[in-house]
Amino acid sequence: MRRKVGLMRNGQLLAEGHPETMMKQHNAPTLEKAFLQLCETSDQVGSKHSTSPLGGVLESSQSFESGREESQPILGAGPEPVEELPKYSADWKVRVRHVMPKWRNIAALMIKTVVRMKRMPGSLCFQFLLPVIQISLMCLCIGGDPKEIQVAVVNNETSSSSFSQSLLSFLDNSSVQQVNLSHAEAFAGAYNGEYWGVIGFGKNFTSYLTKRMIQRQVSKEVVDGGSVHVWLDLTNQQIAMMLQKKLADAFEDFVQYKMGSMSYLVSLPVKFEEPIYGSMDSDFTTFVTPGAVLSITFYLAVGLTALSFVIERKEGLMDRCWVAGVSSLETVLAHLISQLFVISIQVILLLLLMLLVFKIPNEGSLVLVIALIVLQGVTGISFGLVISSAIDDEQNANQAALGVFYPNLIVSGIIWPVECIPYPLRYISLALPQTYASEALRCIMYRGWGLSRMMVWRGFAVTLGWNTFFLVLATVILKLRT
Repeated sequence: MRRKVGLMRNGQLLAEGHPETMMKQHNAPTLEKAFLQLCETSDQVGSKHSTSPLGGVLESSQSFESGREESQPILGAGPEPVEELPKYSADWKVRVRHVMPKWRNIAALMIKTVVRMKRMPGSLCFQFLLPVIQISLMCLCIGGDPKEIQVAVVNNETSSSSFSQSLLSFLDNSSVQQVNLSHAEAFAGAYNGEYWGVIGFGKNFTSYLTKRMIQRQVSKEVVDGGSVHVWLDLTNQQIAMMLQKKLADAFEDFVQYKMGSMSYLVSLPVKFEEPIYGSMDSDFTTFVTPGAVLSITFYLAVGLTALSFVIERKEGLMDRCWVAGVSSLETVLAHLISQLFVISIQVILLLLLMLLVFKIPNEGSLVLVIALIVLQGVTGISFGLVISSAIDDEQNANQAALGVFYPNLIVSGIIWPVECIPYPLRYISLALPQTYASEALRCIMYRGWGLSRMMVWRGFAVTLGWNTFFLVLATVILKLRT
């Protein structure tokens, strides 16, 4: 019994017969080449709405959209060789229609993706809760002042009315715990890691400080004796900077208390006026939040799609899509649009927590903020599709997604300013998808700028550019691999 194969396209039977007979009919070295010629022939026939002149080979055909009987094959191949089909060149309109994505196919693929998500409600809820957990941990754990930091105090003044006691009373006790010790005990504890610093006052601190405030000219000994001496453990820069700030604030409050309206006489010759943008109470959380929000949105989107094609190949869904006539562009667009729903929920939850719960300031347009975050999410989806289309193994796909996380987080100016990065790495930083976007989001939220400013529209332009590049790259890779 001879083998037969049937060639179908868009649900229509193009030909049926022995593989070798089909290849001979079309002078094709492979069955795939014969199938391609049949597709081009069917497009030409459908565009001309004409009847084939070959008797017994092509039946009376119309375009597939005209409702031709599906059970009737376009090419009936029997055991005997038949006359060779003429070569047709497809019209440019047919070629354009073939290349352009069909919304019916995209809608069907979206329904398939939504059904798969509905079958995994636990994973879907986790995707919604994950950004909430991440932004909450970031705002709660990053940027706050350290609490209950123990500092040794060596006070050689014994009077309760001394300036040293008054100055120490203005020190923030919630952040700094003062432990009164002798000189030897204080330094021994500091060297053993028990205290983060030592604050020392000379025995004539009050009289020397009074002379410094009253007399125009004093000796070096008076200046040294009227100063607060501080030794810090600088292995933790954040704690050391906090202690310096708390001591400076305590001294300003002490001078204001002692001298009242005359306190300006002993103030520092540097005066910080009202800030142009931002607040005097801004902390590290304010700086890192915009970039962190973009990073969370981007990499959660990468996680949504990095395994999409890998799993579908494993389950055989991808092969079914190709057999049904779905193009690679339609597949990419369907995944992109269907995952936008998840991204939208994540962005809404992020903004509610960031603006309403943790009170992160926003001086600009909320529409621009939402648009930039959503675009970053779309770029993350596109990047995940690139990984998923290029890699077949789940473990390698996960490694590729995680491998770019920390380099991008560190180099993109999210945690630390780009201006601190050495110049060779700075050029790499400026080429990444989140560097200009983070800067644009800070300008919108903290400066109130709009699209008329270059720093804002540049962030949108770079994000759109990377998004387009990733989509095209994913489409090309899928096309080449199928």
